[in-house]
Amino acid sequence: MNLRKITALISAAALALSLTACRDDYTKDGGQITTAIITTEETVVETGEVADFGARLIADREGGTIQIPDSIDTIVSTAPSITEILVGLGIGDKIIAADLYSSDVSGVDPSICTIDFFNLNIEELAALSPDVIIINGISVGAGQDPYSALKDAGINVIYIPTSESIDAIKKDIEFLAGYTGTEEKGEALIKDIDSAVADISAKAAEVPLKRSVYFEVSEAPYLYSCGSGTFINEVIELVGAENIYAGETGWISNSEESVIAANPDVIITNVSYDGYDFNEIKSRAGWENIAAVKNGDVYSVDPNTTGRPSQHIVDGMYEIARAIYPNVYYVKD
Repeated sequence: MNLRKITALISAAALALSLTACRDDYTKDGGQITTAIITTEETVVETGEVADFGARLIADREGGTIQIPDSIDTIVSTAPSITEILVGLGIGDKIIAADLYSSDVSGVDPSICTIDFFNLNIEELAALSPDVIIINGISVGAGQDPYSALKDAGINVIYIPTSESIDAIKKDIEFLAGYTGTEEKGEALIKDIDSAVADISAKAAEVPLKRSVYFEVSEAPYLYSCGSGTFINEVIELVGAENIYAGETGWISNSEESVIAANPDVIITNVSYDGYDFNEIKSRAGWENIAAVKNGDVYSVDPNTTGRPSQHIVDGMYEIARAIYPNVYYVKD
């Protein structure tokens, strides 16, 4: 649960008399940003503080409600997916510090990407005095929040859980756009995702035969893949194919034997680092009889577009679609 979640303590009667809200409901095809204007006499946060009259509130990504700041000029991003969304919203220039893995995000100065989660320096983050720190994918249970000292120092910290579906990615964009006052840009990003999903869904109807797919996110000998409940599995199914690990849940450690036994029609990897050649998959002992290897259907895709839950999943969807069904899908303009 978000430790800074705002709770509006309003009775039903008072709500009917004194609450007015300017709310645009999120729609799957339109991507309207959801915000609310609260005009009650007061709203009370968990710490006992009283929010300003007319405070603007927004539903956060953990099921709570938080207050939207009057202005945001400095941001710390702790995940490349968050950094990509902020850049997509046109506020990448407001990022004053980011995690190490955000250094390859276009639109952000690599020199500011210095946050090392294995050696987290809370004092340095506090010295930056940012308007907000956006945390992605950590547990914030009792006694488990490494950022509690920052909140105690009065720094605004918000949490976004790791998103594992296309819809969740859209909601991340929706929330960040509403929180930062960039609703129009957020709606545009969401519409792009909806357009890609609609286009791919329509073309999936043209798929002649469902192909089986093995998607590798970590190479041998430490194989890792994905099952249901991940956006990669969702994309594979969206394009009309079948993930060989659809019966598993989440990100999984898999074995070579299970891949060989499944005999996938297509193998896709997003493993990428200096010195790695994905063609090594074809030379693994025992893999020579896998259909994908025999038929030359082993492909490498961009780890950024297929491994990060941001608006760039649009490019990732088309990469995966073209790898599996090159005759059905085309490069999106």
